[in-house]
Amino acid sequence: MSYKLQVPSFNRSAVCFLLFAFYFLPCFAQQITDLRINEMFINNEDEHNLADEYGRHVPWIEIFNTSYNSVNIAECYLTNDTSGLAQGIISKEWYKIPKGDPKTLISERGFLIFYLDNSPTLGPFHTNFDPREASASNYVALISSSGKKLIHLFDFPDALRPSSQSYGYRYDYGEETDEDGKIIYEKTFLAHFTPGSTNHHEQSETKSDIMKQHDPIGMNMAIIAMSVVFGALFIIYIIMKIFGKWSNRKPKKQLETSTKEITMQGKKEKGEDFDSEKLAAVTMAMHYYLNEYRDEESEVITIDMPSARYSPWAQKNLVMKRVARKR
Repeated sequence: MSYKLQVPSFNRSAVCFLLFAFYFLPCFAQQITDLRINEMFINNEDEHNLADEYGRHVPWIEIFNTSYNSVNIAECYLTNDTSGLAQGIISKEWYKIPKGDPKTLISERGFLIFYLDNSPTLGPFHTNFDPREASASNYVALISSSGKKLIHLFDFPDALRPSSQSYGYRYDYGEETDEDGKIIYEKTFLAHFTPGSTNHHEQSETKSDIMKQHDPIGMNMAIIAMSVVFGALFIIYIIMKIFGKWSNRKPKKQLETSTKEITMQGKKEKGEDFDSEKLAAVTMAMHYYLNEYRDEESEVITIDMPSARYSPWAQKNLVMKRVARKR
């Protein structure tokens, strides 16, 4: 009898879908919609503040990648005029971020700086608008590469233009929540401008610092440590004590069992009851055997010299050396 191996037929559409899922879905994990404008500084005229690659102090914004995947911002748009966005019309006034520069790939939870100096010829990170102009609006928008979706709109007050502080989210975008668990995006004037890094730089107390405040000399820690050690040793002592008592019962039970077996065997063989003295002797012998009792010997040999200078053996020796007489 012959058997044929039936191989199941694969659906081509299913195979194509699986290939698409394995090879192309990871690309969609890099969502442009995860990008946010996190911080902005307009009055950047102090020589100690951030300067561009040409040494100029111009306004800048910080783009923050809120996701845990790398996102490429290339071919997206930056603008302070969203005219035509509702109609899906890409305005020529929008600044399109060029592709081909590796710096446009923002790492997970990373930051990227753009200079708002109306000088796009200076590089891909210099926009074609300047918020210091009189006709400039009070917002900066980030638009998707299709030109149809507003990713983020960052508005700011008029007081930001003459201010010597930056303006942005105090805890970075999406990191502060209220009591109900809803995300709050609180924007405010920041005490320190932080281009290319997180806006929240308050140092929190470590556990060691908190413990040092409550226990400056370490006495509480020493007491707790010693209590744990001695407590563990006491528990081990109790366990060993109980185990020792239980183990000591075993020879006694064996002795009783062996004695009963010998007694019964003697009765069967001799047909008579065991004498009480014999039973006591056997019990004592078993007791010595199981508990390994031994006679204690001093292992000291004492040699006592005789008080007399001669002995019977010496007399015999003299007798044996006598010379025989002739008669």
